[in-house]
Amino acid sequence: MINASVLDTGIDENILKQLEDWGRFLAERTPGRLEMSTSQIRRFFGEIKRIQADFENNAKDVLLLDPKIAYAVGRASRDAGQRSAAIGEFYKMVSPLIRSIRMDKMRYSHFVHVCESIVAYHKVYGGK
Repeated sequence: MINASVLDTGIDENILKQLEDWGRFLAERTPGRLEMSTSQIRRFFGEIKRIQADFENNAKDVLLLDPKIAYAVGRASRDAGQRSAAIGEFYKMVSPLIRSIRMDKMRYSHFVHVCESIVAYHKVYGGK
């Protein structure tokens, strides 16, 4: 699990390795688990980039990231039936980070870097 201290320090080599592992895990096709789709992760990523583009005016929207990803988890869980959904694991990782941003632009920037890394590794490891 990625510790919220990454929002203070930024990404280092150890964190980058963890993010690579997360990207790979989310892209894996595993029996009994619905993998995370590129559209799910890109929708979330698009929203965080929109906020970043004008952080001063959109900072209040950071609070809404958590319920938006929770909604995606609910939809995926419904679609997965008896299987688990990888987006639920993604939510468990990013939700504590979202709650730790505290409307701070630098912390948010580090959060965006975390998400960018996960998106990139998800794609590299065959996320569809």
